[in-house]
Amino acid sequence: MVTSRGIPRREDLLSQYRQARRLATCWIGVQVVLSLLAAVLIDWGQVLQSPLVTTVVVAALLSGELFSVLRLAAAQKVEIGRLKETTRFGVYDRHQLRELVDDVLDRMQIPLPGPPVYVTADRTVNAAALRLGISGLLPRMNGIYLHRQVLHRLNAAELQDLIAHELGHYYRYPQVLHRFAEVGLVLGVLAGLAALQKFDLESYVSLLAIVGCGWAIRFVSGFLLSSPSVAIEYLCDELGAEMHGVVTSVNGLLKAGADSELQLALQQQELGNRRYGNLRAEEIVESISTAIPYGHSSREQIQQVVADSLKRRAQQNRGLSLGGFLTHAWAGEESSAVDELVADLGKLQQLPRLDWESLLERPGEIALDESGVRALAELLEQRPDLVLFRLPEELDSVQLSHPSFRRRILYLWKNRESIEAACRVSAGVRLASGSSGERE
Repeated sequence: MVTSRGIPRREDLLSQYRQARRLATCWIGVQVVLSLLAAVLIDWGQVLQSPLVTTVVVAALLSGELFSVLRLAAAQKVEIGRLKETTRFGVYDRHQLRELVDDVLDRMQIPLPGPPVYVTADRTVNAAALRLGISGLLPRMNGIYLHRQVLHRLNAAELQDLIAHELGHYYRYPQVLHRFAEVGLVLGVLAGLAALQKFDLESYVSLLAIVGCGWAIRFVSGFLLSSPSVAIEYLCDELGAEMHGVVTSVNGLLKAGADSELQLALQQQELGNRRYGNLRAEEIVESISTAIPYGHSSREQIQQVVADSLKRRAQQNRGLSLGGFLTHAWAGEESSAVDELVADLGKLQQLPRLDWESLLERPGEIALDESGVRALAELLEQRPDLVLFRLPEELDSVQLSHPSFRRRILYLWKNRESIEAACRVSAGVRLASGSSGERE
């Protein structure tokens, strides 16, 4: 595990981010040059003479990206300004949400109205920011995505910290390659067409060349995207905490971690029991993710809701038609893969865990005050052998795009003085803005 001595310094994070931006910018330049070179090498007359072949090659090269775009476009979401007057998520209606967002934009000195803010049907305590395309070329998808669960689980201050975090991704620390994603797509298509003409279409070499071009471009871009991702998360956490302070952000992180831990524990329980033998692993996971109720519920209530959902799903599968049965049978998963997944989840559930809930004044209500957060940070320092949550990202051996909740909390606590100072400044900006509005 890790103590505060292993927490990165802000200066180092900023340096990593700046270096990553420089490398990404260079890669964009290389992609432009390679695209021009490929365009020169292509016999465009031959392309026009073989439109069907060209279309097939382009579709094959773009299929992954097109699928991702279509999935995002089809995702169940609604912009907060389009919510009905009668719609409420927890204690929030559309006017309250708009006011909370505008206040954050004002304090971060971002011109109104800011990016679109969507509410999704996702039942996890999380959010996301999406900014793809040059100059916002894909405005219908770009924006801040608030999972509906956060509107039921987070108070107003915690919600604003989360919004500020996502705005940090959108404005302050964006991924350059996301903003210029079209450049990589153009290069992939042009390189594929050039490879198609260089080698015989019927040759396996041609196929390998086309696939290789796409893979190489994605590999380099993926590496450059992943390298600053952890640093960006720390920096965006810091921006979020500047809204209402470290204590508020830590409580939000604890709620998110506890939620993820519970869902993973339920997956391990149901996949291990396999009480409903006609349900595939992905059906079990999907049923759990869609059955989790919005808002606050006890673990026992959630387990009962999940069990009822799985039972209904199993009954539906028993009533499948012959065609549906065959589809279900052919879509079955390798039992060895499921067994491996269950074993990995079981190992997580056996990890020694920090009893941080003992710091709560009221069981089940995550609302630590400053002394509670201080005590939590001390526990994390004293017991590096215990995980904060039974999650893969809490293991130092697992490298993901986000730092562990332990590291995120310790980073905020380590930098609390500078964060609190910035918090006071942002509060002053809000007051000054309010006074100016009153004078007008």
